[in-house]
Amino acid sequence: MSMLSMKSEDIRKELGVGSIKSKARESRLRWFGHVHRREQESKLRQVMDMEVPGRRPRGRPRGRWCDLVDQDMRELRVVPEDADDRDFWRLRIRTAEPSLG
Repeated sequence: MSMLSMKSEDIRKELGVGSIKSKARESRLRWFGHVHRREQESKLRQVMDMEVPGRRPRGRPRGRWCDLVDQDMRELRVVPEDADDRDFWRLRIRTAEPSLG
């Protein structure tokens, strides 16, 4: 079978890599966990927890990073407090590599 007629899943399996979508989710949740474990007084943590005042423009709202993280956590059935346990968090958000499993 030539590479031009192979499906993306077959190519990823052959190369031993996960999907881009799941790797991006893992990266987002890894960053979220890192920031969540910081002290409450940390500037990074304050920015993540910040609510921006004012009205949003008309039309469909732009996607927000925090909404995407919430969706990711729902899909993996984890809550923000799970990030306090680094080892548990890492196990839950890790994307399985096809070549390893």
